[in-house]
Amino acid sequence: MSIAVATLANTPYEIAGPTPAQVYNQPPIFAYDWNAARVTTATGPSNPALGRTKVTLALNAGGDTIFLPFQADQVHSVYLPTAAIAAAGVTGFLTPNLSGCRIYIDKVVGTNDLVIYHANTLGTGAFPGPYNPLNLDKETAARVQALDTQYRNSKAYWTAATPTRAALNLTNVDGLGATTYYTSAVRAVQVGQNAGRTSVDFYGGTSVVGQLVAGAWQIWWQTYGDITYTGKTVGNLNMQVLASGQLRT
Repeated sequence: MSIAVATLANTPYEIAGPTPAQVYNQPPIFAYDWNAARVTTATGPSNPALGRTKVTLALNAGGDTIFLPFQADQVHSVYLPTAAIAAAGVTGFLTPNLSGCRIYIDKVVGTNDLVIYHANTLGTGAFPGPYNPLNLDKETAARVQALDTQYRNSKAYWTAATPTRAALNLTNVDGLGATTYYTSAVRAVQVGQNAGRTSVDFYGGTSVVGQLVAGAWQIWWQTYGDITYTGKTVGNLNMQVLASGQLRT
């Protein structure tokens, strides 16, 4: 059963999964056929990260959820032809947790069809300067440029015709990066520091979940986590949803 976007407000999700067969494989650019990226989902508790729900995925030709994978320093994308997907009984979309990656969403002009991209440029450095949890929501100019380049190069695949697909007329409608999804994490660290805690750090992530509702996609995100500090380790976490929001589609 696909994950309902309404649950993102209260249930922290840990998402990872298999790698479907690619329709385009030119590292660092990878693209997927939605029908080959169908999975079934199961949920259960995840320890030692207390309070987090683990989503276990399995490739399944009849699955009701489309899974877009991730790898460091790569960009992965999938085309979602909404009518065909709905006719096949698919109702959900998932991608692995973000911790510095960026999501881009394109729409096929004049339709409800989407192309979703999951881009990562770990090689440019995760965050500005030496690691500091107060920099989790900041990006260097080099990182922004690298992410945007990955997106543009991946988009070029979809906007060119292939033997099995016409060229897509795409327009960008939204995106999600660390400057948005990690502001709540930085705020949690600041609260801990203001309370006099030492060695405060953040432990958590961001989930992106989609649901097909009345012939249109709703794509939502959540940031969840907890802070560690002197006297409180990972084994004592109680993760909570810190922020959530809906992306434009």
